[in-house]
Amino acid sequence: MRGFSALELVITLVIAAILAALAIPYFSQSEADAAWFSDQVKAALRYAQRQAVASRRLVYVFVTPTQVRLCYDDPCTNELTSQRLNTPGGVAIGTTTTFSFNGLGRPSFGSTLNFAVGSKVITVHAETGYVP
Repeated sequence: MRGFSALELVITLVIAAILAALAIPYFSQSEADAAWFSDQVKAALRYAQRQAVASRRLVYVFVTPTQVRLCYDDPCTNELTSQRLNTPGGVAIGTTTTFSFNGLGRPSFGSTLNFAVGSKVITVHAETGYVP
């Protein structure tokens, strides 16, 4: 019965390690960016709802394939401070939409809103504005 020599095993492990070192960061970084950005969009939506309730005024959410912006007015000339999220490379938002949260935290649309951020789906519930 013949097995592998120590040299053959070491060479195989070295080749596998080199391939892993080259391939894994590429896949991991894009997946990490998508997960991070999805969480940031959810946090921004929750922040918009809280700001609408706290200030008792409309807060608009502008969603485009390249960014998410929060504003106090419809043309978005009065943007909330530091509330513009630009999509990282390799991550896209699957829709373009504009909606608002009123002073009670309710969204302006009549049915549940779903949109894709990378491979994740973000849901905003119609009656409550809840973002799970």
